[in-house]
Amino acid sequence: MSQAIGWNNFVDTEAEAEYRRLLLLERIFDPFSLRQLDDLGVRRGWQCLEIGAGAGSVARRMAELAGPENVVATDLSLKFLGPLADLGVTVLHHDVTTDDAPGEFDLIHTRFVLDHLPAREAVIKRMASWLKPGGWLLIEIGTTMPELASHPATRRSMAVLTQVMTERVGTAADWARTLPVPLEAACLADCAAEGSILPARGGQDLAHWLMNTTKLVEEHALATGLITREELDEAFAMYETPSFVDYTWMTVAARGRRD
Repeated sequence: MSQAIGWNNFVDTEAEAEYRRLLLLERIFDPFSLRQLDDLGVRRGWQCLEIGAGAGSVARRMAELAGPENVVATDLSLKFLGPLADLGVTVLHHDVTTDDAPGEFDLIHTRFVLDHLPAREAVIKRMASWLKPGGWLLIEIGTTMPELASHPATRRSMAVLTQVMTERVGTAADWARTLPVPLEAACLADCAAEGSILPARGGQDLAHWLMNTTKLVEEHALATGLITREELDEAFAMYETPSFVDYTWMTVAARGRRD
């Protein structure tokens, strides 16, 4: 197995292509994420922390609900978070694995971050300790399911995506399927989890996002012979074909409350 180098060393997190991928991610997954916030009853005055804020949409919704002065948004790259700061949100360069708590919070949320961190269970315990009594930790994790692919080319490309992310980034592609047990292990109460599987229709947002996410590993996969150019091109063509549909990505949202 190759030495894992982490997300920020594998992906150019400040590239325009990554910004477009993040905006696409928001369009696809925000409805599920924002419903989780609504279910928790986030309201004015709650102290909220968004870890790995990306392009900022979830933190922006937090600001609408709780007030921008009550929201902290963190990431290892702040390239795309200027508009949040303009709203009055506190934007911090912060490493959740090592840096001190940026406050005490009624809600901590993170999306598609913990699965890329080798010490993910320890990070959950760190975040749980940053909650106020009664505060909620809400995490969203993605999991690939190439075994459910409807076409051999997309099955192959997603399997390669999963393999490269596991070996080079340190991603645990199936860790989402253990939720909410890690929250229970962190001694949180009222733990629950919910999964969402959306159809990836050719030519539509989720198919484009899966294609663009696969392109993150394209150079490495081709150079190491994990997949051929012809196999990748066939998969990408399927992601553009209107009659194509796949159900190969699941998002799991899990929550737990500090007593």
